[in-house]
Amino acid sequence: MAHLYHVQRSIPDRTPEKPSNWCSGLGETTAVSVPLGGKTSLSETPALQAGSPGPEPKSKKVIVVGAGIAGLRAAAVLQRHGIEVVVLEGRDRIGGRIHTYRTEKGVRDIGAAWLHETSQNSLVKLISKLKIDYYYDDGLPLYYTEEGRAGSQFKAKKVADEFAAHCEWFYEKYPNAPDRSVADFVNEFVRNHELITDDERLWAPMATKEVELWLGTATELTSSKHLSYFITERNLYMKGGYDHVVKWTAESLLKKPGTIRLEHIVDRISWSEDGSSSCIVDCHDTEGRTASIEADAVVSTLPLGVLRHNLVSFNPPLPADMQTGISSFSYGALGKIFFEFADVFWSKDNDQFMFYPSPPALSEELYGSSASSDGMAEPETCLQYATVTINLWIMTSAKELCVQIAEPLTQRIEAMTDKREIYKFFEPLFKLLRTEPYKKLPPLLNVETTSWTSDPFAGFGTYSADKVGDEPELLMDALENHKDSRLQFAGEHCTMVANGCVHGAFATGETAAKNLLNTFGVEYDGGDIVSLK
Repeated sequence: MAHLYHVQRSIPDRTPEKPSNWCSGLGETTAVSVPLGGKTSLSETPALQAGSPGPEPKSKKVIVVGAGIAGLRAAAVLQRHGIEVVVLEGRDRIGGRIHTYRTEKGVRDIGAAWLHETSQNSLVKLISKLKIDYYYDDGLPLYYTEEGRAGSQFKAKKVADEFAAHCEWFYEKYPNAPDRSVADFVNEFVRNHELITDDERLWAPMATKEVELWLGTATELTSSKHLSYFITERNLYMKGGYDHVVKWTAESLLKKPGTIRLEHIVDRISWSEDGSSSCIVDCHDTEGRTASIEADAVVSTLPLGVLRHNLVSFNPPLPADMQTGISSFSYGALGKIFFEFADVFWSKDNDQFMFYPSPPALSEELYGSSASSDGMAEPETCLQYATVTINLWIMTSAKELCVQIAEPLTQRIEAMTDKREIYKFFEPLFKLLRTEPYKKLPPLLNVETTSWTSDPFAGFGTYSADKVGDEPELLMDALENHKDSRLQFAGEHCTMVANGCVHGAFATGETAAKNLLNTFGVEYDGGDIVSLK
C-alpha cells in the first residue's frame, strides 16, 4: 500500500492524485486535520445539520481510539450524556472498515456493504429514516464449477448445509470434543455418510468452501466448533452507500470542533482500572510530531488484528484474562476485486455467482498432475479457489462484477499491482459466467482491489474469524470481568452476536459507553431508535 491511509487501491494506468478520502464524503468534507498541538477544526456538512450536540461537558473526559462505527457510536452516546469526548483516528477519514467511494459512475462500498441479519438488526431502522436505497440480494444464485454451470440436481450444497447442522449438533452433545478444521471434519462426514452419492461425497467439501466467503479464511483453518454458517437469514445490500450510516452516527460529534482528530496515530495507552490515576494516550501525526492527551477513561476500538500484532502498547500491560482472550480469537481477510467492463456479459437475473473448485481427487483423475505436456507447471488461476461474484449490475446499475475472495488468496491478490495480471488470473471465471459463450469478453475498463491485508490500521486483515483451537468466549468473559474498568474495548470482535458485522460493532460501542456511564455514576437515558433494548 503506497500510503497508509488508503484502504482501497485503484489500479488504473496511472496513480490517482486525489487523497484516499476523495469521493468518500467522510474525509476532507467533514474534518480537517492539523499538526498535533495545534487546533483541529471541523467543518459542518449540510447533510449533518439535522442533529444537535449533547449538553456541554461537565467534568469527565473520555478518549475514544478509532473513528470506525464502534468508536463513533461510543463517543456519540457519551457526548449525549454530557461527557467530553476526543476521538483519535489514524486515517484521514472517519468510518474505519466502512469506506464508501463515490464517483460520477455511482457508489462503491470498499469495505462493509451489507446490513446482515435484518430481522434482528436495529440499524435497519435507518434505511427509511435516511432514505437509503437498498436491495435484498437473496434472489436465486447460480452455481458453477470449472466444467460450467451446475444443474438443478447439483445437491452438494444441501449436503454442505447438512454438515453445518451436524457440526452444531455434535459440539452441543460433545462440548469437550477437540476442535477440528472444517475441511477435516467435512471430509470425515461425507466419508461416513451412507445415503449420499459418490459425486456428492466429492463435491460437498467443495460446497462447504462457500463459508470462506463469509468468514474470510480457508476451511483448512476454520473452526468446526465455532462454525458460523448463514442459511436462512436475509441480508440487505446498501445500494445507496454505507456512509449514510456513518454520517448519522457521527452527526453530533462533527458539530463540536476538535472532537474528531484525524491523522492522530496512537502509539501507547496508559490506563487505570479503577480511576486512581489519569489515562494518557500518546500519539503522533503523519509528520512524526507527538502529543499526549489526558482523560478519565479510554475506549479502545482497535481492530483485533492491531491487538494481535501489538501495534499499540498498553501501560500497564493488559490483564492476563484480556491477553488470553485476545490471543484466543483470530481474524481473517475477506478481499474484494471490482471489475468494470464496457458491457454486461453475465446474467442480469441473478444476484450472485458461486464458484466451487474441483475436488482434488477429481482433478487428478480427470487431468492428471498440474504439469503440462512439456513438463512445465500449468499456470494457476482463480479456478483453484472458491469465489462468490456479486452482480453489481443488479445492485447499483454499474457494469461491474465484484469478486470476493478469502485468505490466503486475499493476501496474494492485494499485493499485486498490475491490473492486467489480476485480470488474467480471474479471466477463466468470467468466461464461465458468459451468457453467450461464443462471444469474446467485452473490454475491461478498470480493476480495483481492496488493501486490507497491507493496512496496519485494520490489523492487516478484515474482521474476526474463528479458527481451529480458538475460544472466543474467553475474550467475552474478560470484557465482562472488566466492565467497570476505565479502559473499555469495543469493535466487531467484542461480541458473540453479530461479530464481524457492522451492527455488532455498533452495539459494542454503545455497551462500552454504558459501562463508563455506570462507572461515572451517570444515569443512562435509555438510548435512541437504534439502541438494543
